[in-house]
Amino acid sequence: MRFKSRLCLSGSFAVAALVMMSQVATVRADGSKKLEVMHLWTSGGEAAAMQVIKNAVQARGLEWQDSAVAGAGGQNEAQALQARFAAGNPPAAATAQGQNVLEYANQGSLGEINEIAAKEGFEQLIAPELLPYTKVNGNWVSVPFNMHRENMLYINKKVLDQYGGKVPQDWAQFVALLGRIKEGGKVIPLALGGDDWQEAEIFTDIMIGQGGVAFYKDAILKLDKDTLGGPKMLAAFDTLRKVLEYTDPNRTGRDWAIATGMVARGEAAMQFQGNWAAGDLIHAGLEPNKDFLCVTAPGNGHTFDFLTDFLVAFKQPNDQAKANQAALIEIVMDKKIQEEFNKKKGSIPARLDASSDGFNACSKQDFADRAEALKDGSLIPSFNENMALRADIRAAIVDVIHEFSNNPSMSSQEAVAKIVKNVSSL
Repeated sequence: MRFKSRLCLSGSFAVAALVMMSQVATVRADGSKKLEVMHLWTSGGEAAAMQVIKNAVQARGLEWQDSAVAGAGGQNEAQALQARFAAGNPPAAATAQGQNVLEYANQGSLGEINEIAAKEGFEQLIAPELLPYTKVNGNWVSVPFNMHRENMLYINKKVLDQYGGKVPQDWAQFVALLGRIKEGGKVIPLALGGDDWQEAEIFTDIMIGQGGVAFYKDAILKLDKDTLGGPKMLAAFDTLRKVLEYTDPNRTGRDWAIATGMVARGEAAMQFQGNWAAGDLIHAGLEPNKDFLCVTAPGNGHTFDFLTDFLVAFKQPNDQAKANQAALIEIVMDKKIQEEFNKKKGSIPARLDASSDGFNACSKQDFADRAEALKDGSLIPSFNENMALRADIRAAIVDVIHEFSNNPSMSSQEAVAKIVKNVSSL
């Protein structure tokens, strides 16, 4: 699901991407009704959500052209998209996360959608925290599909009931629960994949749960060197080391959705994952609070660590192509469409006026917690999910978390010192 690219294109993959994308290229200069959208949503819940958009596009008399590029946590999509730019043939639109939107805008690749944004009153419909990614240099260039929440813990309820039945409220309780499950010897305590971003998700949860929102903002949003190198950051790495002891040694190369499936089948007890995992669990036929629990990570409370998928609108060659694109933007921002899309995706609508009626129990909690977070400033952008930080700064932090997670001999002190050094060099 996730979009972790640093937007680089190289070697044989670039050639392969150019060949692959040339086969689906759309010539829009002839008044075609075709609407090509590039995206990375291919898991069960994601595909079901995208079908909502496809159906609405087709109902408007447009021909949907699907350019799904799966794999590598979104990196393949980003590389394929860069290849399309290199060939001078971008799609009408694509999915992107916050920092990617800013990169495309700064490259001059995005068209302006000010007229439709003003007409529909988009600015009054979404959280102020999303505006930096939709309105760049005074011009609207993207619209948000959703708001995902990164700091979530999914628990197989049957397994939890076997080992105490209580949801851990802090990290000490969580580690103790992991220990009891490991001693039982029947299931893997914590499902985890091999991607660096999955490790960084856990680290983010620990930062917020142990250090608090102010600590996260100082360390990540302000990049304060004293905070990055301070005792709370050391403590976060110490806890990460303990938690990783309860993952299985076969996680290398495992996709996040595979790990979610392990929890669904009771092969693993728990998984830290964004709320897109709820979409997959429900799509697989599991029921919240009956088959699985969706709770915030230990100590995170109602803090809403958000990431958002945006539809970026690329410059178009003629009036018909622009009209096709405008129709897509209207569809994505339609309140009912956002409600139906997000019911399947696991996220909640970006539109603040959307209703929570018909959403599952996990999403209803997200609605409530977002409302509280908007009031007290704990609606915070994810650095791991390309919202809070430039790609190079994100990499400077995530690379160290990944190295620490896969090198048991690396100390917390070494990890913290390396993060400070890496960030200071940028």
